[in-house]
Amino acid sequence: MMNCFRQIFIILAFTCGSCQSFIFNNKKVDCLMSPWSEWSDVYGFGERRKERVILRYPDNGGKPCPNDTEITEITLQKPTVQATATQVITGFLQRNLKPNHSSNRRMVKRSDPIGLFRDLLIIIDSSGSIGSSSYEIAKRQTGELIGLLCPVPDPFNSRRLNGYNRAALIQFSTNAVEEFDFDDKHGIAELKAAIQAVPYQNGMTCTGDAFYKAIQMFTSSKGARQGTKHEVLIVTDGKSNCGRSISTVVPMLHAKADVFGLMIGDFSPDGKRELASYVSKPVVDHLFAVDDFRDLERLLNLIKGEIDQNHPCVHFDLSKK
Repeated sequence: MMNCFRQIFIILAFTCGSCQSFIFNNKKVDCLMSPWSEWSDVYGFGERRKERVILRYPDNGGKPCPNDTEITEITLQKPTVQATATQVITGFLQRNLKPNHSSNRRMVKRSDPIGLFRDLLIIIDSSGSIGSSSYEIAKRQTGELIGLLCPVPDPFNSRRLNGYNRAALIQFSTNAVEEFDFDDKHGIAELKAAIQAVPYQNGMTCTGDAFYKAIQMFTSSKGARQGTKHEVLIVTDGKSNCGRSISTVVPMLHAKADVFGLMIGDFSPDGKRELASYVSKPVVDHLFAVDDFRDLERLLNLIKGEIDQNHPCVHFDLSKK
């Protein structure tokens, strides 16, 4: 009888303990957010942003997390060429800044320590508003920019046994023209020469047509590879004024590639909105703007001077070459 009583007592004690545990685990837990960050430096066309992150997710019917984790504000300020150089280094080139640089973006944040090679499609504007001399500057500085990608010293050297990047180019004005595909050029010297040889159209700005052609470039028949980063860099001085609808083709392009924009000139509010729609998010890492083509030359000189040449490029995934 005593043994039965002890068994019943143990079962009751275990059951009550489980009930307490169950009640404790069903306590409402509210979402917990971090404080808002300070405003970022001005970037792009004068935007700045601040953000907060979720520190704890809600549980058991607790207070849900708010949707606003980022606030973007349009200012009357323009980013300095120096600040834009920092953006390009950390956002597009994915390189680190010199250790004594004052920016809070000195080190590139990578969730994955292994890099992927790039299939980079360059789209360069050759419309009449640019002018032939500025067009030559744009081509030359675009070649200089892509030469700073990783791996060094030649990011497009096809003789590298451990992998390399590939590049293709579309130039556009009234017509969108494929100048070369991802299989055509092998090495940065050959690429720079091919970019410099691209003729000037001196027509209208049919950006939508260029994007539509870009969508068709990321295929094996054009030399694009599986497992690489598919990227677009558009160099332009203004909004579209002919051709296919931007709002129709941009979502299709974003589904194919990560889009960066190097925007040159002084734009209306409507122009800024359209040009900002071209690029992928976050905009701070994808949209780079300067006032004129002289500033474009200065931008490249600053980029070269601020890259941490002693910091090695990230290791690459050699299975995706």
